[in-house]
Amino acid sequence: MTKLKIKCLAVQDSPEALVESSAKRIEKLIAPENYLFTENNPDVLFFLTGGTERAAIKQVSPGHFYLLIGSQHDNAYSSATEVKAYLNEMNIPAILLDEEEDVTKAIINDFFTVKKALNSLKEKKLGLIGQISDWLISSEISSEKLEEKLGIKLIEIPWNKLAHFSKFKTSDSFIKTFSYKTNVDLTKTGQVYELLKQTIKNKNLDAITVECFPMVKKDSVTACLPLAKFNNDGIPAGCEGDLTAISGMMLCKELTGIIPWIANTNKITNEICMFSHCTIAPSLLSEFTVKTHFETGVGTAIQGNFKNDLITIFRFDKHLSKAFIATANITGRPKSNTACRTQIEVKLTKNEVNLLKNRPLGNHHLIFPGDYKKLLQIACKFMDIDMME
Repeated sequence: MTKLKIKCLAVQDSPEALVESSAKRIEKLIAPENYLFTENNPDVLFFLTGGTERAAIKQVSPGHFYLLIGSQHDNAYSSATEVKAYLNEMNIPAILLDEEEDVTKAIINDFFTVKKALNSLKEKKLGLIGQISDWLISSEISSEKLEEKLGIKLIEIPWNKLAHFSKFKTSDSFIKTFSYKTNVDLTKTGQVYELLKQTIKNKNLDAITVECFPMVKKDSVTACLPLAKFNNDGIPAGCEGDLTAISGMMLCKELTGIIPWIANTNKITNEICMFSHCTIAPSLLSEFTVKTHFETGVGTAIQGNFKNDLITIFRFDKHLSKAFIATANITGRPKSNTACRTQIEVKLTKNEVNLLKNRPLGNHHLIFPGDYKKLLQIACKFMDIDMME
Protein backbone atom coordinates (compact mmCIF):
# COMPACT_ATOMS: atom_id res chain seq x y z
CA MET A 1 0.00 0.00 0.00
CA THR A 2 1.37 3.41 -0.97
CA LYS A 3 2.15 5.81 1.86
CA LEU A 4 4.04 9.08 2.01
CA LYS A 5 7.18 8.75 4.13
CA ILE A 6 7.64 11.79 6.36
CA LYS A 7 10.74 12.79 8.29
CA CYS A 8 10.25 15.38 11.05
CA LEU A 9 13.19 17.66 11.72
CA ALA A 10 13.84 19.50 14.99
CA VAL A 11 17.00 20.61 16.75
CA GLN A 12 18.18 18.60 19.73
CA ASP A 13 16.59 19.47 23.06
CA SER A 14 13.43 20.76 21.36
CA PRO A 15 10.43 20.68 23.71
CA GLU A 16 8.72 17.28 23.71
CA ALA A 17 5.39 18.98 23.16
CA LEU A 18 6.66 20.41 19.88
CA VAL A 19 7.69 17.00 18.56
CA GLU A 20 4.56 15.30 19.85
CA SER A 21 2.35 17.89 18.15
CA SER A 22 3.79 17.07 14.72
CA ALA A 23 1.40 14.17 14.10
CA LYS A 24 -1.67 16.32 14.75
CA ARG A 25 -0.28 19.05 12.50
CA ILE A 26 0.41 16.59 9.70
CA GLU A 27 -3.04 15.02 10.01
CA LYS A 28 -4.52 18.42 9.15
CA LEU A 29 -2.73 18.12 5.79
CA ILE A 30 -3.06 14.44 4.90
CA ALA A 31 -5.17 11.50 6.07
CA PRO A 32 -3.41 9.30 8.68
CA GLU A 33 -3.74 6.18 6.52
CA ASN A 34 -1.76 7.84 3.72
CA TYR A 35 1.51 8.51 5.55
CA LEU A 36 4.03 7.08 7.97
CA PHE A 37 6.96 8.54 9.87
CA THR A 38 10.42 7.42 8.82
CA GLU A 39 14.02 7.97 9.79
CA ASN A 40 15.40 7.25 6.30
CA ASN A 41 14.51 7.80 2.64
CA PRO A 42 11.64 10.24 3.17
CA ASP A 43 9.37 11.80 0.56
CA VAL A 44 8.54 14.75 2.81
CA LEU A 45 10.80 16.78 5.08
CA PHE A 46 8.63 18.38 7.76
CA PHE A 47 10.59 21.16 9.47
CA LEU A 48 9.62 21.80 13.08
CA THR A 49 12.47 24.21 13.90
CA GLY A 50 15.36 26.07 12.40
CA GLY A 51 18.88 24.74 12.65
CA THR A 52 17.95 21.50 10.93
CA GLU A 53 19.55 22.13 7.56
CA ARG A 54 22.45 19.67 7.96
CA ALA A 55 20.14 16.95 9.23
CA ALA A 56 17.83 17.56 6.27
CA ILE A 57 20.42 17.25 3.50
CA LYS A 58 21.59 13.91 4.94
CA GLN A 59 18.14 12.61 3.97
CA VAL A 60 18.16 13.64 0.30
CA SER A 61 19.73 12.12 -2.79
CA PRO A 62 19.69 12.68 -6.58
CA GLY A 63 16.97 10.96 -8.54
CA HIS A 64 14.27 11.75 -6.00
CA PHE A 65 11.66 14.49 -5.61
CA TYR A 66 10.86 16.01 -2.24
CA LEU A 67 8.31 18.14 -0.47
CA LEU A 68 9.73 20.59 2.07
CA ILE A 69 7.19 21.86 4.59
CA GLY A 70 7.88 24.65 7.05
CA SER A 71 5.94 27.13 9.12
CA GLN A 72 6.45 30.64 10.47
CA HIS A 73 7.06 29.19 13.93
CA ASP A 74 10.45 28.37 15.42
CA ASN A 75 12.29 29.35 12.21
CA ALA A 76 11.04 26.20 10.52
CA TYR A 77 10.32 27.92 7.18
CA SER A 78 13.71 29.59 7.31
CA SER A 79 15.41 26.22 7.55
CA ALA A 80 13.27 24.80 4.74
CA THR A 81 14.22 27.76 2.53
CA GLU A 82 17.93 27.13 3.03
CA VAL A 83 17.47 23.47 2.13
CA LYS A 84 15.44 24.38 -0.96
CA ALA A 85 18.30 26.59 -2.15
CA TYR A 86 20.74 23.72 -1.59
CA LEU A 87 18.57 21.28 -3.54
CA ASN A 88 18.22 23.75 -6.40
CA GLU A 89 22.00 23.99 -6.61
CA MET A 90 22.26 20.19 -6.60
CA ASN A 91 19.51 19.89 -9.29
CA ILE A 92 17.36 17.82 -6.96
CA PRO A 93 13.68 18.68 -7.57
CA ALA A 94 11.65 19.85 -4.57
CA ILE A 95 8.64 21.98 -3.71
CA LEU A 96 8.78 24.34 -0.74
CA LEU A 97 5.44 24.63 1.09
CA ASP A 98 4.11 26.78 3.90
CA GLU A 99 2.26 24.64 6.45
CA GLU A 100 -0.35 27.33 7.05
CA GLU A 101 -1.23 28.11 3.41
CA ASP A 102 -4.54 26.76 2.10
CA VAL A 103 -2.95 25.40 -1.10
CA THR A 104 -0.50 23.19 0.81
CA LYS A 105 -3.01 20.44 1.58
CA ALA A 106 -4.01 20.17 -2.11
CA ILE A 107 -0.39 19.97 -3.25
CA ILE A 108 0.45 17.27 -0.69
CA ASN A 109 -2.57 15.25 -1.78
CA ASP A 110 -1.58 15.65 -5.43
CA PHE A 111 1.93 14.50 -4.50
CA PHE A 112 0.45 11.44 -2.81
CA THR A 113 -1.75 10.74 -5.86
CA VAL A 114 1.32 10.91 -8.12
CA LYS A 115 3.36 8.58 -5.93
CA LYS A 116 0.45 6.12 -5.80
CA ALA A 117 -0.01 6.30 -9.59
CA LEU A 118 3.66 5.72 -10.34
CA ASN A 119 3.80 2.81 -7.90
CA SER A 120 0.75 1.36 -9.63
CA LEU A 121 2.44 1.67 -13.04
CA LYS A 122 5.42 -0.41 -11.96
CA GLU A 123 5.43 -3.81 -13.64
CA LYS A 124 2.43 -2.93 -15.84
CA LYS A 125 2.66 -4.77 -19.16
CA LEU A 126 2.14 -2.83 -22.38
CA GLY A 127 1.61 -4.79 -25.58
CA LEU A 128 2.84 -3.32 -28.87
CA ILE A 129 0.90 -5.24 -31.50
CA GLY A 130 2.72 -4.94 -34.79
CA GLN A 131 5.20 -2.10 -35.08
CA ILE A 132 5.26 1.63 -34.50
CA SER A 133 3.68 3.20 -37.57
CA ASP A 134 6.27 4.41 -40.07
CA TRP A 135 5.17 8.06 -39.92
CA LEU A 136 5.57 8.38 -36.14
CA ILE A 137 9.18 9.50 -36.36
CA SER A 138 8.99 11.42 -33.05
CA SER A 139 7.00 8.95 -30.96
CA GLU A 140 9.20 5.88 -30.47
CA ILE A 141 10.19 5.34 -26.83
CA SER A 142 12.76 2.65 -26.09
CA SER A 143 11.69 -0.21 -23.84
CA GLU A 144 14.54 0.73 -21.49
CA LYS A 145 13.27 4.31 -21.13
CA LEU A 146 9.69 3.15 -20.56
CA GLU A 147 10.80 0.93 -17.71
CA GLU A 148 13.25 3.45 -16.26
CA LYS A 149 10.83 6.39 -16.12
CA LEU A 150 7.43 4.74 -15.71
CA GLY A 151 8.14 1.17 -14.67
CA ILE A 152 6.21 -0.12 -17.71
CA LYS A 153 7.34 -3.37 -19.33
CA LEU A 154 7.02 -3.41 -23.13
CA ILE A 155 5.89 -6.67 -24.76
CA GLU A 156 6.35 -6.69 -28.55
CA ILE A 157 3.87 -8.89 -30.41
CA PRO A 158 4.28 -9.18 -34.22
CA TRP A 159 1.10 -9.57 -36.23
CA ASN A 160 2.42 -12.80 -37.76
CA LYS A 161 2.50 -14.37 -34.28
CA LEU A 162 -1.24 -13.88 -33.88
CA ALA A 163 -4.11 -15.78 -35.44
CA HIS A 164 -6.09 -14.02 -38.16
CA PHE A 165 -9.08 -12.13 -36.78
CA SER A 166 -11.44 -14.19 -38.96
CA LYS A 167 -10.81 -17.16 -36.66
CA PHE A 168 -12.75 -15.43 -33.89
CA LYS A 169 -16.48 -15.05 -33.30
CA THR A 170 -17.98 -11.61 -32.74
CA SER A 171 -19.62 -11.35 -29.32
CA ASP A 172 -23.09 -10.01 -28.67
CA SER A 173 -21.72 -7.59 -26.11
CA PHE A 174 -19.52 -5.90 -28.71
CA ILE A 175 -22.37 -5.65 -31.22
CA LYS A 176 -24.67 -4.15 -28.58
CA THR A 177 -22.11 -1.46 -27.73
CA PHE A 178 -22.25 0.03 -31.23
CA SER A 179 -25.11 -1.47 -33.26
CA TYR A 180 -27.69 1.11 -32.18
CA LYS A 181 -25.42 3.80 -33.69
CA THR A 182 -25.16 2.35 -37.19
CA ASN A 183 -26.61 0.03 -39.80
CA VAL A 184 -23.15 -1.07 -40.89
CA ASP A 185 -22.20 -4.74 -40.48
CA LEU A 186 -19.92 -4.89 -37.41
CA THR A 187 -18.93 -8.54 -37.74
CA LYS A 188 -15.36 -8.03 -38.93
CA THR A 189 -14.46 -5.25 -36.49
CA GLY A 190 -16.06 -7.36 -33.75
CA GLN A 191 -13.75 -10.22 -34.70
CA VAL A 192 -10.78 -7.85 -34.40
CA TYR A 193 -11.98 -6.97 -30.90
CA GLU A 194 -12.09 -10.63 -29.90
CA LEU A 195 -8.57 -11.21 -31.30
CA LEU A 196 -7.21 -8.27 -29.30
CA LYS A 197 -9.19 -9.27 -26.20
CA GLN A 198 -7.76 -12.80 -26.36
CA THR A 199 -4.25 -11.41 -26.84
CA ILE A 200 -4.61 -9.18 -23.78
CA LYS A 201 -5.74 -12.18 -21.75
CA ASN A 202 -3.09 -14.60 -23.03
CA LYS A 203 -0.22 -12.14 -22.58
CA ASN A 204 -1.57 -10.75 -19.28
CA LEU A 205 -1.41 -7.21 -20.68
CA ASP A 206 -2.54 -4.05 -18.90
CA ALA A 207 -2.62 -1.90 -22.05
CA ILE A 208 -2.10 -2.18 -25.81
CA THR A 209 -1.15 -0.03 -28.76
CA VAL A 210 -1.94 -1.41 -32.19
CA GLU A 211 -0.35 -0.87 -35.59
CA CYS A 212 -3.66 -0.69 -37.41
CA PHE A 213 -2.91 0.13 -41.03
CA PRO A 214 -1.50 -3.24 -42.25
CA MET A 215 -4.82 -4.82 -41.30
CA VAL A 216 -6.77 -1.99 -42.92
CA LYS A 217 -4.88 -2.33 -46.19
CA LYS A 218 -5.07 -6.12 -46.26
CA ASP A 219 -8.58 -6.78 -44.99
CA SER A 220 -10.40 -3.40 -45.14
CA VAL A 221 -11.15 -3.58 -41.43
CA THR A 222 -10.17 -1.10 -38.71
CA ALA A 223 -9.46 -1.37 -34.99
CA CYS A 224 -11.12 1.98 -34.15
CA LEU A 225 -14.20 0.50 -32.46
CA PRO A 226 -12.33 -2.24 -30.56
CA LEU A 227 -9.87 0.34 -29.17
CA ALA A 228 -12.78 2.61 -28.22
CA LYS A 229 -14.44 -0.22 -26.30
CA PHE A 230 -11.23 -1.16 -24.47
CA ASN A 231 -10.77 2.45 -23.37
CA ASN A 232 -14.41 2.60 -22.34
CA ASP A 233 -13.91 -0.53 -20.24
CA GLY A 234 -10.81 0.83 -18.49
CA ILE A 235 -8.06 -0.78 -20.57
CA PRO A 236 -5.77 1.84 -22.16
CA ALA A 237 -5.68 1.13 -25.89
CA GLY A 238 -3.89 3.28 -28.45
CA CYS A 239 -3.52 3.22 -32.19
CA GLU A 240 -0.72 3.39 -34.76
CA GLY A 241 1.67 1.69 -32.33
CA ASP A 242 2.29 5.09 -30.71
CA LEU A 243 4.32 4.36 -27.57
CA THR A 244 4.52 8.00 -26.51
CA ALA A 245 0.74 8.34 -26.57
CA ILE A 246 -0.05 5.06 -24.83
CA SER A 247 2.47 5.68 -22.04
CA GLY A 248 0.77 9.03 -21.38
CA MET A 249 -2.63 7.34 -21.47
CA MET A 250 -1.50 4.78 -18.90
CA LEU A 251 -0.16 7.50 -16.61
CA CYS A 252 -3.32 9.60 -16.91
CA LYS A 253 -5.49 6.61 -16.05
CA GLU A 254 -3.56 5.96 -12.85
CA LEU A 255 -3.54 9.66 -11.92
CA THR A 256 -7.15 10.55 -12.72
CA GLY A 257 -9.09 7.39 -13.50
CA ILE A 258 -9.70 8.76 -17.01
CA ILE A 259 -8.19 7.30 -20.20
CA PRO A 260 -7.56 10.20 -22.61
CA TRP A 261 -8.42 10.53 -26.27
CA ILE A 262 -5.51 10.45 -28.75
CA ALA A 263 -5.95 13.31 -31.21
CA ASN A 264 -4.14 14.69 -34.25
CA THR A 265 -3.20 18.37 -34.40
CA ASN A 266 -5.02 19.46 -37.57
CA LYS A 267 -4.77 23.23 -37.35
CA ILE A 268 -2.90 25.51 -34.95
CA THR A 269 -3.45 29.27 -35.16
CA ASN A 270 -3.87 32.13 -32.73
CA GLU A 271 -7.60 31.97 -33.35
CA ILE A 272 -8.33 28.25 -33.45
CA CYS A 273 -6.67 24.94 -32.65
CA MET A 274 -8.30 21.86 -34.14
CA PHE A 275 -7.80 18.26 -32.98
CA SER A 276 -9.31 15.09 -34.41
CA HIS A 277 -9.14 11.29 -34.53
CA CYS A 278 -11.23 8.30 -35.55
CA THR A 279 -11.39 6.46 -32.23
CA ILE A 280 -12.46 7.68 -28.80
CA ALA A 281 -14.08 6.12 -25.75
CA PRO A 282 -17.86 6.61 -26.02
CA SER A 283 -17.93 7.66 -22.36
CA LEU A 284 -16.14 10.88 -23.38
CA LEU A 285 -18.91 11.73 -25.85
CA SER A 286 -22.40 13.12 -25.43
CA GLU A 287 -23.47 11.40 -28.64
CA PHE A 288 -21.85 9.58 -31.54
CA THR A 289 -22.40 7.68 -34.77
CA VAL A 290 -20.32 5.04 -36.53
CA LYS A 291 -18.75 6.15 -39.82
CA THR A 292 -16.04 4.82 -42.11
CA HIS A 293 -12.37 5.38 -41.27
CA PHE A 294 -11.25 8.79 -42.58
CA GLU A 295 -7.92 8.11 -44.33
CA THR A 296 -9.00 4.89 -46.03
CA GLY A 297 -12.76 5.25 -46.42
CA VAL A 298 -13.25 1.66 -45.24
CA GLY A 299 -13.96 -0.10 -41.96
CA THR A 300 -15.56 1.72 -39.06
CA ALA A 301 -14.75 4.78 -36.94
CA ILE A 302 -16.45 7.00 -34.38
CA GLN A 303 -17.79 10.47 -35.08
CA GLY A 304 -19.01 12.12 -31.89
CA ASN A 305 -19.39 15.25 -29.83
CA PHE A 306 -16.90 15.62 -26.96
CA LYS A 307 -18.99 15.77 -23.79
CA ASN A 308 -17.17 18.35 -21.68
CA ASP A 309 -16.11 21.92 -22.41
CA LEU A 310 -13.10 22.21 -20.07
CA ILE A 311 -10.26 19.90 -21.11
CA THR A 312 -6.63 19.10 -20.36
CA ILE A 313 -4.17 18.61 -23.25
CA PHE A 314 -1.04 16.58 -22.58
CA ARG A 315 1.92 15.01 -24.39
CA PHE A 316 5.37 13.59 -23.62
CA ASP A 317 8.33 13.70 -25.96
CA LYS A 318 9.88 10.41 -27.09
CA HIS A 319 12.69 10.67 -24.55
CA LEU A 320 10.30 11.15 -21.61
CA SER A 321 12.28 14.28 -20.81
CA LYS A 322 9.74 16.99 -21.79
CA ALA A 323 5.99 17.45 -21.59
CA PHE A 324 3.39 19.82 -22.99
CA ILE A 325 0.51 20.51 -20.58
CA ALA A 326 -2.36 22.92 -21.12
CA THR A 327 -5.98 23.45 -20.19
CA ALA A 328 -8.50 24.90 -22.59
CA ASN A 329 -12.19 25.31 -23.33
CA ILE A 330 -13.75 23.68 -26.36
CA THR A 331 -15.13 26.36 -28.67
CA GLY A 332 -16.43 24.14 -31.46
CA ARG A 333 -17.24 20.57 -32.46
CA PRO A 334 -16.97 20.60 -36.27
CA LYS A 335 -17.77 17.81 -38.70
CA SER A 336 -15.20 18.51 -41.41
CA ASN A 337 -14.90 15.98 -44.24
CA THR A 338 -11.15 16.64 -44.46
CA ALA A 339 -10.14 15.40 -40.99
CA CYS A 340 -10.59 12.36 -38.78
CA ARG A 341 -14.16 11.76 -37.65
CA THR A 342 -14.33 13.11 -34.09
CA GLN A 343 -13.19 16.74 -33.97
CA ILE A 344 -12.89 19.63 -31.52
CA GLU A 345 -11.75 23.24 -31.74
CA VAL A 346 -10.19 24.99 -28.75
CA LYS A 347 -8.72 28.37 -27.86
CA LEU A 348 -5.18 28.30 -26.45
CA THR A 349 -2.93 31.06 -25.14
CA LYS A 350 -0.42 32.72 -27.46
CA ASN A 351 2.41 30.95 -25.66
CA GLU A 352 0.74 27.54 -25.99
CA VAL A 353 0.13 28.17 -29.70
CA ASN A 354 3.78 29.13 -30.09
CA LEU A 355 4.88 25.90 -28.41
CA LEU A 356 2.65 23.75 -30.63
CA LYS A 357 3.71 25.55 -33.82
CA ASN A 358 7.42 26.06 -33.20
CA ARG A 359 8.44 23.51 -30.57
CA PRO A 360 6.01 20.61 -30.94
CA LEU A 361 6.85 17.32 -29.25
CA GLY A 362 4.98 15.42 -31.94
CA ASN A 363 1.57 15.14 -33.57
CA HIS A 364 -0.62 13.06 -31.26
CA HIS A 365 -1.85 14.81 -28.11
CA LEU A 366 -3.89 13.39 -25.25
CA ILE A 367 -7.16 15.14 -24.44
CA PHE A 368 -9.43 14.43 -21.50
CA PRO A 369 -12.15 16.26 -19.53
CA GLY A 370 -11.35 18.45 -16.53
CA ASP A 371 -8.45 20.53 -15.30
CA TYR A 372 -5.57 18.26 -14.30
CA LYS A 373 -2.76 20.64 -15.16
CA LYS A 374 -1.39 21.00 -11.63
CA LEU A 375 -1.53 17.25 -11.01
CA LEU A 376 0.35 16.54 -14.25
CA GLN A 377 2.90 19.22 -13.41
CA ILE A 378 3.64 17.54 -10.08
CA ALA A 379 3.88 14.17 -11.84
CA CYS A 380 6.41 15.60 -14.28
CA LYS A 381 8.45 17.13 -11.45
CA PHE A 382 8.36 13.80 -9.67
CA MET A 383 9.79 12.09 -12.78
CA ASP A 384 12.26 14.90 -13.56
CA ILE A 385 10.47 15.75 -16.80
CA ASP A 386 10.73 19.36 -17.95
CA MET A 387 7.47 21.16 -18.72
CA MET A 388 7.39 23.22 -21.90
CA GLU A 389 7.15 26.93 -21.14
